[in-house]
Amino acid sequence: MKAVERILCATDLSPASGAAWAFAQRLALAAKAELVLLHVMPSIPVPEAGPLDASAFERLADELRAQRLAELGRFAEFVIDDRLPVTVRVEEGLAAERILATADKDGAGLVVVGTHGRTGLDRLLLGSVAEEVIHRASCPVVTVRPIPGVMEAAGRRLRRIVYATDFSPASAKAWPWARVVMEATAGEVDLLHVLLPDGPEREPARRELEQWVAAGDLPSGRTQVHVAQGGAADEIVRLARARRADLIVLGTHGRTGLTRLALGSVARQVLHLAPCPVLTVGPSVAAGPTR
Repeated sequence: MKAVERILCATDLSPASGAAWAFAQRLALAAKAELVLLHVMPSIPVPEAGPLDASAFERLADELRAQRLAELGRFAEFVIDDRLPVTVRVEEGLAAERILATADKDGAGLVVVGTHGRTGLDRLLLGSVAEEVIHRASCPVVTVRPIPGVMEAAGRRLRRIVYATDFSPASAKAWPWARVVMEATAGEVDLLHVLLPDGPEREPARRELEQWVAAGDLPSGRTQVHVAQGGAADEIVRLARARRADLIVLGTHGRTGLTRLALGSVARQVLHLAPCPVLTVGPSVAAGPTR
């Protein structure tokens, strides 16, 4: 993954965010990328008046920053390979703003964020940090839930990716990311197109997908084509479960992508139900990676 020289993993230091940290390391090993582990703490407001003078307040603020940095260092001790270059960093401010600014400043090729169990995606859909990062990031965002098995698989290479396409420009923009992960990991890709329940016959759609695959000069024997009929999110999740996928790759649809996400779109349902992490290529991602 030449375009992914640095991966930013944002953590709130909760146990649930350990799954995102573990998966970020799997990606970094595949990409031979540097890792930045970032924690954003709220800005400390300076009191207008009170018993503390400016110097005493600054000392307390420095102590709090040092405490968070020490906690972040302990969090970072779980490293699956000593060869991984890891930088830890504490920033102050609004979480999404600092994550986005750090990703841009460091030239991150991927951002990895976690959600918190059953309530994680409820928070995501109500304007949380993860939603804003997905919508505004100039690189893809990998969302990781604390799914059983994610931590245990930390040292294993990514073996299978599910890439879902509706042949839209948004899906096309996501494809290079699926391919570059496949090539970096020597993994396999399941390409899925889902027809509506009352849509056309499957075979014409399968031929179209196979022609699209052939035109892309994909590695022989490492790509399988699937055409399903039904609810798109249900079929994506079903295939990911059946194939024991390590990653799902999706595109969102332009400026309305996160509005649709919040209103129950395919992306929302996949993020909520996926049995593995999901790489989302949002509307602010300009182009795919170079190979």
